[in-house]
Amino acid sequence: MAINTKLQQMGLTKREAEIYLALLQRKEFTAPELTKITTVTRTKVYEILQNLLRKGMCTESSRNGNKFYRCIEPKIALKNIVTNYEHSVEQKKIEFEQKQMIDIEQKKKNAGLLLTELTSVYKNSSESYEPFDYIEVLTDRGQIGEKWIKIQQSTKIELLVFTKPPYTTASLDDNIEEEKRLFKKRKLIIKGLYEYDGLNPEELRNLVKIVEKYQEIGEEARLIEKLPMKLVISDETIVMFALNDRVSLTPSITSMVVDHPNFAAALKKVFESYWEKGTSVTDFKKS
Repeated sequence: MAINTKLQQMGLTKREAEIYLALLQRKEFTAPELTKITTVTRTKVYEILQNLLRKGMCTESSRNGNKFYRCIEPKIALKNIVTNYEHSVEQKKIEFEQKQMIDIEQKKKNAGLLLTELTSVYKNSSESYEPFDYIEVLTDRGQIGEKWIKIQQSTKIELLVFTKPPYTTASLDDNIEEEKRLFKKRKLIIKGLYEYDGLNPEELRNLVKIVEKYQEIGEEARLIEKLPMKLVISDETIVMFALNDRVSLTPSITSMVVDHPNFAAALKKVFESYWEKGTSVTDFKKS
């Protein structure tokens, strides 16, 4: 590969590389002299020399009314090219990050302005009556989690729960903290029935430990081999449940919330029938 091409790969233009290679051949040159030994025209040579000065590739001096140009030693010149490139990249990075921050702030501002308009539209639509207003379908995991917390926090008397695998220690521990806050605020009846079907010995031991923690803060808890669904019944009024997909047989992330006392009363009967079949933690450990 030609030296000229390699210099271009370092960031010089074709003409800049040609002028720098010419400067290497003698102690010093005037601009007109450089035009004689290169393909660069007289009108362009001054512009290119100024570029090389900025890049740290040559020096300029005046003598007897003439300007003379000298190359900078290659070791230093190449170091200057790399340093200039680093500064350029860093500057672009800073400018990009600043632009991102401005974009983020603008989006926050726009979101704030849009929130007022959207809330107004939502309020007007939510005030209109729909025949199935008491049924809510949730498909987003975050939305489902928020709804579960909201139901817990709004419960005043009784909370009944079917809990099924897969269990994650983090989510169970987080819910313990939420129940602690509930018991501090008001005296509640909380009954939890936990399914252990399909758990390996280690998972089973962890489940028992977690259930014991729930009991320590005031929850009534039992274990059962199999449950039909994930279920929450709040104050004999609100029901939240999720069913398995009949095709894939995997837990569905779709949950339904029904705010209807008759429906809640019917499912409470289902809860009570399974509760009677459940085993206390003490008896379960013995068996």
